[in-house]
Amino acid sequence: MSTARPTPEATPDDESPAERKGARTRRRILEAARRVFADVGYERATIRLIATAAGVDKSSVIQYFGTKQGLFREAVHWDIPTAEVAAEDAEQTAANHVRGMFAAWAADPNSPMAVLLRTSMTSEDAAEILRAHITAQSTDAIAATIDAPDARLRAALAGAMLMGIASQRYILKMPDLKDADVEDILRLVGPAMGTLLDPKSG
Repeated sequence: MSTARPTPEATPDDESPAERKGARTRRRILEAARRVFADVGYERATIRLIATAAGVDKSSVIQYFGTKQGLFREAVHWDIPTAEVAAEDAEQTAANHVRGMFAAWAADPNSPMAVLLRTSMTSEDAAEILRAHITAQSTDAIAATIDAPDARLRAALAGAMLMGIASQRYILKMPDLKDADVEDILRLVGPAMGTLLDPKSG
């Protein structure tokens, strides 16, 4: 689990003006949806509320996403580039994961990952999406790089460390973590995560 980025939308050069306008409207709805879901949670968010926040008609939200659940799934989807942050050294891989996650959360407090984590605290539907997404995108990918019989447990623990630190730093804003220098966090977390990612390094 590292740099969290929304699934990119295709914007070919030969798009018509109507298609470009549609892409902008779609993006505006997704951004508004993340804000609304983060503010009021999944259960209390409505298509009407999201449409108002996006400055569009309710029918536009339904046209692009169908249902609130469909909109939510797309709004909180992100890609975890596990292969891109992998390095020869396990501690460096751990540092890349931490830096990537911190950069994503710092750049956008309503990033897909942050919104999904917030909403999962009050919605079982959101929690199930979070479990499935983390398992498929993080645990499976990281476990595949670990040469150990307990690879999946190691990958799950590494992901839990990352999510725990990020959520306390950026969502709960715990003083000792919120104000800590990233390098100090890496100095302490890197070896522990490195040992999880590479049993031979411990």
